[in-house]
Amino acid sequence: MSLTVKDIAIATAFAIGSGHLFETTFEKEVHSDLTGERCVLMGLIQGAFKAQYDILIERGHSSLEAYNETVEEALVSLYPLINEQGMDWLYKNCSTTAQVGALKWAPEFEKVLKPVIKKCYDSVSNGKEVKDVIESNTDKNYRKKLDDMLNKMSKQELWRTKKYIDAMQNNKTLNGI
Repeated sequence: MSLTVKDIAIATAFAIGSGHLFETTFEKEVHSDLTGERCVLMGLIQGAFKAQYDILIERGHSSLEAYNETVEEALVSLYPLINEQGMDWLYKNCSTTAQVGALKWAPEFEKVLKPVIKKCYDSVSNGKEVKDVIESNTDKNYRKKLDDMLNKMSKQELWRTKKYIDAMQNNKTLNGI
């Protein structure tokens, strides 16, 4: 039996611990990867976390409650379950209030987010995103601009609350938080 290059690639991927394997092209991988980073993996999730946190704060919830209901439950409780069991399992095993509400609102979020994600994908596929990255990387002040943006993000009440919670959990001094 003669092994093909594809057989060797698959065997190598599984041998080094790949849990997922799929055939793609360089172009498709770039488009899906860049869209993913900008949307659900980082950009969209930061925007969604901040938007929900801000609304809860505006409506009188404490920063600790807003953080818990926005970030903590998502990252610690629910996302690991979705990864292990799937979204349908989560729906089947949560409260009726969560089921009814989430099933009602999911299509609304999809309706609003789909055009934004499409716009992002189009920006990736037409080369604008790569152009922006190249321009940023050739800017001699890129690192300072990045540090300024990240510093601004870290000063958002949402992420200051996380630092406060971490400090409380680790019995640290709460200087400047």
